[in-house]
Amino acid sequence: MTFLRLLSSRATQNFTYLCSRSAGWYSEEDDSFQYALRLLGANEEEFTHGGTFEPLVLKDECKDKRAKGETVLEITTTKLHQLPIIDFAASDFGEKKQKFGFRAGPVCFN
Repeated sequence: MTFLRLLSSRATQNFTYLCSRSAGWYSEEDDSFQYALRLLGANEEEFTHGGTFEPLVLKDECKDKRAKGETVLEITTTKLHQLPIIDFAASDFGEKKQKFGFRAGPVCFN
């Protein structure tokens, strides 16, 4: 990983939140971002809505809490030690019939 960082000037990673009746970024029901995912980078900096580092939202099918959907976030950074994502926190869970999963994509160094 260190060698890739030395040869690169930018890194990108996608994170996909798989949802069932759960908001992952924006909530239409509450008209808010109170359930926005929080992603933790390798250097322990956090990516979230309204934070210092905010991911780009590529898709947000979870905003209406449908039975099945996904929210896809993209992180692009020149701070190469921020990636890969090492942990995340979901906020909208615990209600009956709510489920979630995730897929962390590979880190691409350029």
